[in-house]
Amino acid sequence: MRTPNRFSTPKTATSPGSPSRGRFRCLAALMLALILTGCAGQPTAPPEAVPGEPEPTVVSHPEYHDPLIGVNRAIFSFNDVTYRYAMIPVAKGYIWLFPDPVRTGIGNVFHNIKMPIRSINYLLQLKPKEAGVDVLRFVINSTVGLLGIFDPAEAWLDLKRSNNGFEDTLSRYGSGYGTYIVLPFFGPSDLRNGGGRLLDYALNPIPYLTDQPDTSVIMAADTLQEFAPTAEQYERLRSRSDDPYIFFRNLYLQGVQRDANQLQEPEPEQKPAQPCGATPC
Repeated sequence: MRTPNRFSTPKTATSPGSPSRGRFRCLAALMLALILTGCAGQPTAPPEAVPGEPEPTVVSHPEYHDPLIGVNRAIFSFNDVTYRYAMIPVAKGYIWLFPDPVRTGIGNVFHNIKMPIRSINYLLQLKPKEAGVDVLRFVINSTVGLLGIFDPAEAWLDLKRSNNGFEDTLSRYGSGYGTYIVLPFFGPSDLRNGGGRLLDYALNPIPYLTDQPDTSVIMAADTLQEFAPTAEQYERLRSRSDDPYIFFRNLYLQGVQRDANQLQEPEPEQKPAQPCGATPC
C-alpha cells in the first residue's frame, strides 16, 4: 500500500494559470472521463465476498526476534483504526461506485506515470533491455493508450507489464531484509522494503508535476486504488485472528521466506536441441 505524500515539503502557491495547475486540471479531466466511461456499468449494490474464497495458511514464527515490537504494535494499532474506520469504508465505496474497467484504467494511469522508478532501477541493476522495454511501453501507452488508460503495449505488442523499484535493486546487490517494522499506513514491512519505498518516492514524477494540495490528493488516490482490492480481505483475516499483530507479522514473514526460497531455486537446465533425425522436428 502506498500513502499520501507525507515526505514532501510544502511548495509555494502558484497562480491559477500556472503550468502545474494546468497539468492537474488535465489529470482531473482524465479521471472524470474514466468515471463517465464506466457509469453505464455501475453496480447497484456493494460487492459481497466470494463464498469459499481460500484464505492464506499462516505458519507461526514463535522464535522470531522482534526488537521493535513495542513501537510496531503502536503503529499497527494506529493503522488498524485507520483501516477499519477510514480507508476500508472509502475503499468499499470506491469499488461500489466504479466498475472494474474504470478501476483498471485508473491503476494503469498511475502505473504508467511511475515509469522512471522502474526504468532507472533496471539500469542500476544492469538490465538495459528491461529498461528499454519499460520506456517503450510508456511511449506507446501514453500516446496510443490515451495517457496510460489502456495498455496497447501488452495487448498488441506483447510488451509485458512489470514492477521494479529500489527494494529490488538493494536485493540484487546483496542487501538483506533487516528488522521487521510496521510503517504508518503501509503496514508490515522491513528495513530494506521501507528504505526502498523512500528512494522510490524520490523518482515518483507526481510530486514534481503538481503542487500542494494537489500532490496529496493525487497520491491519496493512488493509495486508495492500490488498497481497495485488499480491504475486505483485511477485515476477514483480522476477525479470525486472536492477536492481529502477530498474525499479520507472521503472514508477512511467511511471504518474505517464500520469496527468498524462490530466488534460491536454481533455474531449470535447458536440454540441448536434438538433431531432426533423432526426434520429430
